[in-house]
Amino acid sequence: MSRREESKQLKREKIIATAKEIIAKEGLDKLTMRYLADKAEVSSRTPYNLFDSKTDILVAIVFEAAKELPAKPNTSGLMFVEQLIQLPKLLELFCAQQHDFYQDVLWGIMSSDDKHSRDQAITAITGFVAPLVTQATQAKECSDKLPVEVLTAHLVTQFLAILGMWGASQLALEEASANIQFSWANTLLPYATRKSKSCLSQAQFDYGQALEKTLAQSSRA
Repeated sequence: MSRREESKQLKREKIIATAKEIIAKEGLDKLTMRYLADKAEVSSRTPYNLFDSKTDILVAIVFEAAKELPAKPNTSGLMFVEQLIQLPKLLELFCAQQHDFYQDVLWGIMSSDDKHSRDQAITAITGFVAPLVTQATQAKECSDKLPVEVLTAHLVTQFLAILGMWGASQLALEEASANIQFSWANTLLPYATRKSKSCLSQAQFDYGQALEKTLAQSSRA
């Protein structure tokens, strides 16, 4: 890496770190490109030179967070479909550590009119889902009646729609996670083979029970 590229990378990392600090301490509304430049002690043009938009910075924060997520849960003895429907719970546990921060970041991306940056975030999520859908199909846990790309896109759409409700403060994080798991179990069950049908049927029941519990807790709150 040349010195110029290294300097550019260091500035990029500094801007991301400063953006995270602003969101965590002052809230998403306070994050503007001008204020970000001031706080990062760089020229007013630097954020625009390194990022396409404010949303692009939020997406960079998501990509950085994705590196901290485990590639997959403790998978010893688990089917690929089981690993898949555990992903929302992993995300819940990760986001719960900085709940308000990640809720702000998510909502900032999903409410943005920057389609290119939103598409990048969707690509990041798809990168977690697609390999497990592919492996489940290859392992004969799911039939290939529906193309992997179509099934993956549908699961990601469910994920984003429900998670977006958390971003908009319409669902609690635990409730959103249970809704995603229940929806995914229901979506995968029609494509289950004999190998995975009992597993997914049990998952459908378990996540339905978890959802019922979270709804009951929400109604009492």
